[in-house]
Amino acid sequence: MKILFVCSSVGGGGAERVATNLANALARKDHLITIFSRRMSEKSYSIDGRIFLISPERESFFKCIFALKKAIDLGEYDAVISFTDVQNILTYIASIICEKSVFFVPTIHTNLEARDSHIKPGFRVAAVKFLHKLACRSARKVIAVSEGAKESLCAYYNLAESQAMTIYNPVISDSEIIVSRKKNPPKNEIKLVAAGRLTEAKNYQMMIEVVRRLNEVSAKYYTLDIYGVGECSENLRLYAVQCGVEGQIFFRGFVANLKSRLADYDVFLFTSDWEGFGNVLVEALTAGIPVVSTDCPSGPGEILERGRFGRLISVGDIEGFAEAVEDETVNPLEISPEALSTHLEKFRENVVGQKYIELVKNA
Repeated sequence: MKILFVCSSVGGGGAERVATNLANALARKDHLITIFSRRMSEKSYSIDGRIFLISPERESFFKCIFALKKAIDLGEYDAVISFTDVQNILTYIASIICEKSVFFVPTIHTNLEARDSHIKPGFRVAAVKFLHKLACRSARKVIAVSEGAKESLCAYYNLAESQAMTIYNPVISDSEIIVSRKKNPPKNEIKLVAAGRLTEAKNYQMMIEVVRRLNEVSAKYYTLDIYGVGECSENLRLYAVQCGVEGQIFFRGFVANLKSRLADYDVFLFTSDWEGFGNVLVEALTAGIPVVSTDCPSGPGEILERGRFGRLISVGDIEGFAEAVEDETVNPLEISPEALSTHLEKFRENVVGQKYIELVKNA
């Protein structure tokens, strides 16, 4: 198979991580993979040497459209798969002006309706929504990264159920071992960890409030390391100072290999208001550390199987979340290693990659 991926970059975000993981997995199976990236980030994920990278000379939207059109015309690809809204729109327009027919597959990485309910309306927002809806409705198949994201997509954009499909994100490498849940002896200092882009959707303010409450009401001492970068970085640092927890919360920046760090922690926190999937939840489960997450739309409920593999708390419930973290340190969930390992297989790169190949073959 010869497939072109269209991304905003090759590092720093969840959708970009999905694209590079998937590209690497397919390249290892001898498929010919090209990544068209609007910009080459300094903070890049590892990319297989067999993957061909294309980046336009300029990042402007219209320059990218014509650069992508040229790449598609020259490439003779079996499919062109795009990641996130703007790239879906860009690829849709490029496919229209191409000299040959293109099997265009947009992918959806968030709960669109939940996300848009938090966005201030305006002309640009309305234009992007209109074009993105048009792009998805014109595609023969649209991929959503969770069942919840697919249901939202179909209802919000009025797509037929048969036009959309769910393929989970490829988070676990083929050779990676699922680590059994640690049984730590009781201790007074608890190391919490979180990861993800520092954006509004992740609601790190809630996480900061949780740490403050834990240290106010618990006999234990809690610290939190946050891995990630994003537009809310400075505001979150200031908020931690305002809450008086600047000595308990540490911003560790971007790391390309989060999994190597997770074994050092006691509980993983996830406080999103909305999502599409939640790659880091799978990473935490794979690393064998307990998870406490908001039950936001969409993703965490599916990854944690409605509370079977991690604790789920209502969005915005600071007190309930803090109680769940404290409970996890005293009475951890009993989780069967065999059941967890079986559950996580659906997130392996080879399993996910094969679903994409089957989709292209059956186009």
